[in-house]
Amino acid sequence: MRLSRHELLFVALGAALGAIVAYAAEAGFVVRDGAFPPFVIVLLGLGLTELLIGYAVGRSPGTLVSMPARFLAFVVGVCVFLLGERYI
Repeated sequence: MRLSRHELLFVALGAALGAIVAYAAEAGFVVRDGAFPPFVIVLLGLGLTELLIGYAVGRSPGTLVSMPARFLAFVVGVCVFLLGERYI
């Protein structure tokens, strides 16, 4: 399956969100073992971004990004978070 340009940008956004959450966890803003885990922040960030972009474009959010691209963006975001937390 080939990903389109906007789906690749969504995956890159997932990686950026993972890096931001890793930096926030290192700075102490996000607690790793808290009641609200960091991977949920990545997931909610991706969802809210898709909703906002869908609203701005005027299309249904479910039609903007395919499900494999969503899974890939989430997995890449969590992996960047785990690696970033280790190396930051």
